[in-house]
Amino acid sequence: MNHLFPYIERTLLHPGVTINQQYEALDEVTQLGLAGLTVAPFWVKKFRRELGDNHPAVLSTVIGYPFGYQRTEAKQAELEWALRDGAGELEVVLNTSALFSPTSVWLKIELAKLVALAHAQETFFTVILESSLLDQDQTKAMIKLATDAGADFIKDKTGALPTHFSLDAALAFRRYVAKSVGVKIVADGATEAELEQLVAVGVDRLSISPLTP
Repeated sequence: MNHLFPYIERTLLHPGVTINQQYEALDEVTQLGLAGLTVAPFWVKKFRRELGDNHPAVLSTVIGYPFGYQRTEAKQAELEWALRDGAGELEVVLNTSALFSPTSVWLKIELAKLVALAHAQETFFTVILESSLLDQDQTKAMIKLATDAGADFIKDKTGALPTHFSLDAALAFRRYVAKSVGVKIVADGATEAELEQLVAVGVDRLSISPLTP
């Protein structure tokens, strides 16, 4: 499985995550050469110190997690603090609630504001969709919205909702996203063969949570 390590992001966002679990994930990232570590905003400053400024692994955090329905101003404040604390990538949860309402026009405005802030600091920006809640047309529309806003990556799920990994759904998501935009797939429960298929079709990052006790 060594050949998959450069694609794997260890993701520690469940509410009961412990400091020991995070250190274990950090050890995996550094010893195995994983792509990165994704932690809650509270932990960014600490793990930036642990990784240092020049470590090749990416330290990511989430904004508006897990449902994305915070006010834009709240997301902006979260994003600015994450940048100050040393996040190397930002993953912003799309406001799915707004998508299902007549205020969906604000989604484009919000993403444009947040992308501009991130890119001004030369920081990669990911939009997270909760694709399990969306039909195919909605998924495609939100992928286009994120692409037009300037997202560097689009991620298929938050990982916060209880869903089973589906290779077919993940492959379809990759097809929907333009080749010019990176794709992250939440791959908890995927087999090694399935991970290899995702990488083969151009998935850039595999978000995998460590097994919890």
